[in-house]
Amino acid sequence: MGTPQATKELQSQIKALISELGWSQNQLARVLYTELSDWDDEDEILKFQEKLKKELQRSTTKVERLTTYLEIITDHPDTQKLDVVFNKYIPSGAISKNLSQALGELSKEIDRSYLHKADQKKNPL
Repeated sequence: MGTPQATKELQSQIKALISELGWSQNQLARVLYTELSDWDDEDEILKFQEKLKKELQRSTTKVERLTTYLEIITDHPDTQKLDVVFNKYIPSGAISKNLSQALGELSKEIDRSYLHKADQKKNPL
């Protein structure tokens, strides 16, 4: 289970990425629903759109769910066309736990920097 801070960071990453893609949250919901479901049911897609909007706002949304959403977005063909590098440290067990933690923190810092720059693009002063 993640922390509220981890949830907030993932929500921000998702929002920044869909902004970069030019997608609405409803468009994101359709992409996620079709990837996660066996059947495309218009009524269920509409329900999922509302559910997703809440999940992108609430601090209680599970980190695992948001991580799954982020993975689906980054694997989407539209995302592959972007001039963006997706930073994600995946521990391999080949290095010490302390170094692994430090690399994980570095990865998070790079994400925060990217999100800060994306926010500045949206809201220049």
